[in-house]
Amino acid sequence: MVTRRMQLGPNQAIRFDAVRGATVPVVSNVMARREAIATSLGVPMDDLLPTLAAREAQTQPLLTVASAPVQEVVMTDAIEVSRALPQIVHSPLDGGPYISAGIFIAKHPDTGVYNASWNRTQIVGGDHLRVRMMAPQHLGQYHEIAERQGKGVPAACIIGAPPSLMLAASSKVPIESDELLVAGGWQGEPLRVVPAVSIPLLVPADAEMVIEGEIVPFVREDEGPFGEFMDAYVDVGKNHVFKVTAITQRRDPVYHVIIAGTPEDLNLLSMMLDVEVYKAVSKFAKVRDIGSPGQILGCVVSIERKSDTDMKAAMKAALDAHRWMKFVVMVNEDVNPHDANDVMWAIHTRFTPDKGVLHFPGVQGFSRVEGTHVGKMALDATYPPHLEPEFRRRQFPDLGKIRLEDYLG
Repeated sequence: MVTRRMQLGPNQAIRFDAVRGATVPVVSNVMARREAIATSLGVPMDDLLPTLAAREAQTQPLLTVASAPVQEVVMTDAIEVSRALPQIVHSPLDGGPYISAGIFIAKHPDTGVYNASWNRTQIVGGDHLRVRMMAPQHLGQYHEIAERQGKGVPAACIIGAPPSLMLAASSKVPIESDELLVAGGWQGEPLRVVPAVSIPLLVPADAEMVIEGEIVPFVREDEGPFGEFMDAYVDVGKNHVFKVTAITQRRDPVYHVIIAGTPEDLNLLSMMLDVEVYKAVSKFAKVRDIGSPGQILGCVVSIERKSDTDMKAAMKAALDAHRWMKFVVMVNEDVNPHDANDVMWAIHTRFTPDKGVLHFPGVQGFSRVEGTHVGKMALDATYPPHLEPEFRRRQFPDLGKIRLEDYLG
């Protein structure tokens, strides 16, 4: 509740030092702003999208170290996850405490390529966790391959991960890409890793906590309900079992919590989805910025529209950038794509319904409930360049200098 109130404003990171029943502090809302992502990577805000798009291909080799902060404390005997971690119930109807900011890393059973993904994880008791994962998610594909070979998947749940790994876990890079190497590319230097203590994996050396174990084969258990990112509950369903073999952590760890569907969750997810849109649309127009106000199933693309800009091609490229994208709004560079009011202003004043709609009926996007999110649509809320004098916005250049206290009694 306190975190949700903080997210309504001023939407800053928040730390809880006295959590009932817990021995470690809890932090949340750490990555709720794009400025936090830019600062963590040392990238100017104005260059964030093009930098992330460029660095995706500039992978860095791993830097393996002999000792690491995340292994200052090691637990391998009589593991009781509920004692080691704060027991956080995120929504009133959730089926118990969950790890909500855990990034699972695992190696492809055949190629050895690393995958990183966010997976909600239900704390059951002892060394027993339940993990939401399934194909087409890459970790789910790894597990399907391993089961066909009669094996489980050694995996590690990373809590308090380096920011670049958070982006990798949120990304849509191809399954053949090694996401630990991509994380190094995004941070501009190799990701520091250390051998896990109980499984054949390398884990981030500078994380806060690592839970090691195996996603076991041929076992599914009831998991849920859980209040998910679309602000609705996912009902109880059969999901995978993770047996813990070790927990390692810093001497003074901080436990990271993300509330699904709130600014921190949506910021991390939309950032990487918007990178895909940026790469696609940049082939047809100069992109100034991209935002996803409200949710992640659509976006707003701010472009410098020229006389020869092929708006239909740009709109289609945005819709095709990833499967979940069901609507796009194209706006001029004078519109803030992160401000829903500004976007609605552009739709009201610049969108022409007779010719500004690109519609693809029958295309399936994100689907949790059968028959929903079918079709894709883009709106052109830009003005033609030759009409710029008629659409030029009023400017109030000294607005930021006004101090209301100088005028109010």
